Amino acid sequence: MEINQKIQQWLEKARERFFALDLNGLDEALTPAEQAEWDNIYASFRSGSLMRGRIVGIENMPQPEVEINSEISDEEVTNMPCMIVLPYRVKILIPEPFFWWQGEERESFVLNNMAGANVDFVIVAVDRMAGCAIASRTMALSRRRWEAKEIAHVEEGSIVDCDVLTVGPSRLTLSCCGYDDTLTQIGLSYSYLGDLRDTYRPGQILHAKVLSFTDEHLEVSVKAAAPNPYDGARQRHPPGSIRMASITSKYAGGVFVRLDDGCTAVCRYARHFSDDQFQPRDTVKVEIVAHSDNKQWMLAKIKGKIG
Repeated sequence: MEINQKIQQWLEKARERFFALDLNGLDEALTPAEQAEWDNIYASFRSGSLMRGRIVGIENMPQPEVEINSEISDEEVTNMPCMIVLPYRVKILIPEPFFWWQGEERESFVLNNMAGANVDFVIVAVDRMAGCAIASRTMALSRRRWEAKEIAHVEEGSIVDCDVLTVGPSRLTLSCCGYDDTLTQIGLSYSYLGDLRDTYRPGQILHAKVLSFTDEHLEVSVKAAAPNPYDGARQRHPPGSIRMASITSKYAGGVFVRLDDGCTAVCRYARHFSDDQFQPRDTVKVEIVAHSDNKQWMLAKIKGKIG
């Protein structure tokens, strides 16, 4: 029996147990805030309405508090990683098979770096006695896909909001219109960013432009949703001008800096400086030397550190 089939049987058992409960008796001692939280969970469970929450961590699926056969309660299920959402007091678990759309799964280690991300989900089981619930993000993704097509009429060229799920040194995974997409530096910014974790974090909302949209796939570009900061750079930053900038990274002897308007400059040091005097995120004073229209950046010299 496959894991998803085992979980489905577990959910059916949990559903039977839920509808046999005396909820009025169980809920009579709840505070107004606790009652509101449980009401949202009950509504999502009964009608499939969407909920939204912030991932606070990850843990393995607990041993279910329902009567189940040994085939379902084996270690393969109880050791399954689950994303944890805590709207208020109730722990909501989203098992890994219910997190990614089938065929779009990511490596398991991606989940370990997702704390802080905001996700949509639908409650699929309630364990009222244990004070927790099981949710499916894939059901919510299906709803968001339908809304994008039928309600928002998203198409190529549309500007949409995207939830940042996880950020690595060179890749960022985001969720948009019910689809998950992974972007690199090329699709994120006109500026050279170096380590993406210095600029982005789970939980951010980014504006992106839809490049292609089909039933199976959505491709977006965060960079394409914003104007190119290099446009007009020759007029704003002529050769010989002095500008304030922030070091974004170092590579092969060159130093990449970003100006306040988003322009990138590749710098060398003035002769009296050494490389170990400067680190990423330092604020520096640079002299613009030349412009590279082909690279869409400027060449500059670091004249000193600010602050």
